[in-house]
Formats: sequence, C-alpha cells, structure tokens
Amino acid sequence: METKSEVRSGDGGAVPEVPGLQISGSVGLDQDGVIRALVKGDVRSSNKLVVARDSVVSGWVQARDIRLEGRVDGGIEGTGRVWLTRGSILRTRCVAKELRIDPGAIFAGELRVGE
Repeated sequence: METKSEVRSGDGGAVPEVPGLQISGSVGLDQDGVIRALVKGDVRSSNKLVVARDSVVSGWVQARDIRLEGRVDGGIEGTGRVWLTRGSILRTRCVAKELRIDPGAIFAGELRVGE
C-alpha cells in the first residue's frame, strides 16, 4: 500500500516521505499513502492511508480506509474501514463505517461505528 508520490505540506511544498520527518501543518494526499513522520496537524487522504509504527499525528486523520500502526491523538474518521493494529494508540475519537481493533491496540475516547 506504499506510494512513491509526493506528500504536500500545508504550504503546498513537496515533503519527502522519510523516517524521522517532522511536519508542522496539514498533509493532503490524493492517492494511497503511508505516513512515517511526526505530524503536528491534520492528515487527509481520499483513499487508503497507513499511519506507520513510530509515527505520531497530533491532529485529525481522515481517509477512506485507515490502518493505524502508530499513534493518533486528534482522532480518526474513516468512510470505509479503520484498523487499529497491535501496539497502536488512538486517543479522543474514532468514526468509522467498519472497525477492527487487534489485541494490544489502545483506544481511549468516543466511538461511532456503522454510520
């Protein structure tokens, strides 16, 4: 599910997808993508999105299908499937049409499923 496409920062500049990357501002993707970064802002994708292990998003994450391997503090909204994998952490809110939570995933907050 990885993509070689560019990631655009909030100011429109291209940001390479590399481990250890820190982004301040919103990130928007128009295709499948993998976030491997500390993002201080929101992440939106029109397709599938993976928040990789060791990645942290402080804002809202919104996509069709989301696989969380890292941590999201601002909440998640998936118009399709949301999958919280073992070791992932989600705080505040989760909105999903379908939800899977693996043993070892941590979720603390409000939950809305099936809408």
